[in-house]
Amino acid sequence: MARVSSLLSFCFTLFIFFHGYTAQKFPNECQLDQLNALEPTHVLKSEAGRIEIWDHQAPQLRCSGVSFARYIIEAKGLYLPAFYNTAKLSFVAKGHGLMGRVIPGCAETYQDSPLFQPGRGGQYGEGQGQEGRQGQGQEGRHGQGQEGRHGQGQEQGQRQSQSFRDMHQKVEQIRTGDTIATSPGVAQWFYNDGQRPLVIVSVFDLASDQNQLDRNPRPFYLAGNNPEGQVWLQGREQNPQNHIISGFAPEVIAQAWKIDLELAKKIQKPNEKHGNIVRVEGQFSAIRPPLRGQRPQEEEEERRGGEGNGLEETICSARVTENLDDPSNADVYKPQLGYISTLNSYDLPILRFLRLSALRGSIRQNAMVLPQWNANANAVLYVTEGEAQVQVVNDNGDRVFDGQISQGQLLSIPQGFAVVKRATSQRFEWVEFKTNANAQINTLAGRTSVVRGLPLEVVSNGFGISLEEARRVKFNTLETTLTHSSGPISQGRPRVAYA
Repeated sequence: MARVSSLLSFCFTLFIFFHGYTAQKFPNECQLDQLNALEPTHVLKSEAGRIEIWDHQAPQLRCSGVSFARYIIEAKGLYLPAFYNTAKLSFVAKGHGLMGRVIPGCAETYQDSPLFQPGRGGQYGEGQGQEGRQGQGQEGRHGQGQEGRHGQGQEQGQRQSQSFRDMHQKVEQIRTGDTIATSPGVAQWFYNDGQRPLVIVSVFDLASDQNQLDRNPRPFYLAGNNPEGQVWLQGREQNPQNHIISGFAPEVIAQAWKIDLELAKKIQKPNEKHGNIVRVEGQFSAIRPPLRGQRPQEEEEERRGGEGNGLEETICSARVTENLDDPSNADVYKPQLGYISTLNSYDLPILRFLRLSALRGSIRQNAMVLPQWNANANAVLYVTEGEAQVQVVNDNGDRVFDGQISQGQLLSIPQGFAVVKRATSQRFEWVEFKTNANAQINTLAGRTSVVRGLPLEVVSNGFGISLEEARRVKFNTLETTLTHSSGPISQGRPRVAYA
């Protein structure tokens, strides 16, 4: 009996512990009586652009567990490499340029070397490797010690510098409509090689299990600085943010990179006026293929890939970009209304690990996206062009948002909240970031809606209407996603199935 009592006491204590842990991890942040179209609250200016940041402490963003930023990079502007503490999903809203990522442990597969030219014989690593092995063996046999190893290292470094003009990890060309997935801890840089500003918007999944810190976005700069400091973090508003290399002792940097002390000190002292987006003087040179894209058969193989067998991609070669601005690849397309494209882990397998997905929409004036809700994800909607009338309804049946949203504004839509959009400008375009690798939606009206799946008797009794009225409610809307918000309404049973 005492043993049973002790067991019950232990189970009760365990229940209290986990209940408290759950309440702490998932605080009651989503009882939202009102949503607002959000604008940036902080602007970090640099020499060749700026970073605009939304207040991640705003109730609706805290509910979604995300933060949001917009990068505006001027012509010849270079966003210096930085990494974040959590997964990031970005969308190129305007412009084109170059993007590079540095994945820990991966090789520099983009190489520029005279050894690859015809007539030079072999690839890097053959002659140099043999020579290096011979030198190493001789030095080891003669017991040269530290001095010999130091000389060997310098000699090998000189041979590498003579053999290679440059070598680095993959560089990709990006353009309007590209969606870019970035893992935590992966350093990333951008360069604007066009004449117009390059605009990139990014969502950061602060609530992800991959974020082992607090629910604050934390950029770690590898170069440059942020003179204004991390104004979104309490206690750091007035402290300039420097790159992480500047925090080490100069002697450590000199020894780690095998450089002299003066150069180490120069690297550690960034120009305070330049910020983290600097202007490149002269020509920007990076190794990259001359043409963008893949061979058609490769694209077709990737689209048929599905789950994959784990052999066609490694973490070093994983595809991280997908363009959502091509109507020919849209999931829903109606010439008179517009199109909607979705991106999930079936299209871009890396999203399975980041647990994020995206949706791109473009609709004409008076077109409507039928009322729907996200079944398993929060969503953040960013307007890239035009205006729309949007209504959002919460779990209490309250209309928590009813207004216009326009270009550059942000609206968070929590899981389960029903939303409807109607374009009020010539064209309305937006991108949605969702906190699930395979976000699912349910619609309230249309051919595949929840109402369409109910028996007529349930619809009739649920709404207190006649069977004939229930029939009209259930069958009058023929479309699944997009429809006209004005004009005549079809009557009776469905005659034609539309996309």
